[in-house]
Amino acid sequence: MKKIIIFGWLFAIIFILQFYGCDKNKVSTITPIDKTALQQPKDYVGAARCGECHDKIYYNWKSTKHPYKITETNKKTVVGDFWVNNTLTLKDKRDGIEKVVAKMSEKDGKFYAETYDAQGKMNQFEIVYNIGGVWKQRYMTKFPNGALQVLPIQYNPKTREWVDYHGLKEFTPDDSDFWSSSKQTWQRNCAKCHVTGFKMNFKDGKYNSTWADNGAGCEGCHGPGSHHVNSPDIKKLDTVYNPARDHDDRRAGMSCGQCHNRGKSIDGKFSYPNTYTVGDELTFHFVSVTPEKNKNNFWPDGSSKSHHQQFLDFQKSVMYSKGLKCWSCHDPHKPFAGNASSLRLTGNRLCESCHSDLSGRQSLSHSLHDNGNCQGCHMPMTAESATTGDIASHSFFAIPPTTTMEFGGGDTQKQPNSCSLCHYHQKTPVEDLVKGFNKVHEGKATYDGKYTSMSKF
Repeated sequence: MKKIIIFGWLFAIIFILQFYGCDKNKVSTITPIDKTALQQPKDYVGAARCGECHDKIYYNWKSTKHPYKITETNKKTVVGDFWVNNTLTLKDKRDGIEKVVAKMSEKDGKFYAETYDAQGKMNQFEIVYNIGGVWKQRYMTKFPNGALQVLPIQYNPKTREWVDYHGLKEFTPDDSDFWSSSKQTWQRNCAKCHVTGFKMNFKDGKYNSTWADNGAGCEGCHGPGSHHVNSPDIKKLDTVYNPARDHDDRRAGMSCGQCHNRGKSIDGKFSYPNTYTVGDELTFHFVSVTPEKNKNNFWPDGSSKSHHQQFLDFQKSVMYSKGLKCWSCHDPHKPFAGNASSLRLTGNRLCESCHSDLSGRQSLSHSLHDNGNCQGCHMPMTAESATTGDIASHSFFAIPPTTTMEFGGGDTQKQPNSCSLCHYHQKTPVEDLVKGFNKVHEGKATYDGKYTSMSKF
């Protein structure tokens, strides 16, 4: 009997060791440590290398929008209609005649756009990269000198239409702002925020640019990882930057602000902070646009009108002054979970997680409405990515209808407000909204439990 028991225990131990051995084999597939790398300056290793140890975070991140800021062009990544509704028609600036200015096509798995070249002639360009694909998708071609140029076409999935992007309606081939101009080269205007670990490599008029990852990878927020992957465990935390552990809330937020921003590098040559490294002071590397100097990017009241200005808005907010950061609401490592922005909670629950004094009340709000939501008033859709109002304001200031009267003369096209952006009030005259707004704030409107007292406003 004892022999049977001993044999059973031995069998169990061997069985366990077999599985332990499998785990050990799995660990051994991780790239070996290179001690000589620690003697070199930090360099980028790519998100896949990070995923060898941080696999859960890596695969969650793969389900966010960040990895897909650019993608290689193929049938799985293209969202534009290259087959049926595949033309862009505009009035030609040179002769005033309505005509097809771009025609898109696909052949043998390759994608093309036929449009005006630098000589003003229709020419066919192969598309090698897509930019985006959720709100809009733009397309890049590669010139013989290695320059990547963003073609003057944009596809908007929401409206299923091709629109002009920076090149055909406003400019002619003679202009330096024309899409094929060297002034518009992607490497100088967009690259560092579209990819991770970008290196310009420009010499003798030619680009041999490289990067570690398409999109915003791990090292875009945490810095180059060559020392991290090659350091002993006890020293790994000292080799990369973790914004969440930075004692300086303002500087920590700049890791997001490096891209969710608009402006120029300090020398004015780049449309991104080309010398910035996470953990640095962003203002030493980048000059952001302001409502005073860049009126085309803002509404008269200072609200953002253009996209990728979320950090500019956020800096104006009370929450920013209190130490909140972008990831207080968004989770950069989180896949979509009932929302399009990787929010930590959805709906009013996110706001109420901090503003607990408003949670559980019969009235959802603290001002006008009892059947709306916090974001509807405090994050009005004022900015434009592809179509008007598809990006929310991030200053968290509700824009009352009185603002439209003051800055827009009652015209919401000149100055929007939170109320008029609601589908219920889109056709309500702004003057009536102002009357209703003033009634509430004068204490003349009451809530009767049936949402009727404000129904006409």
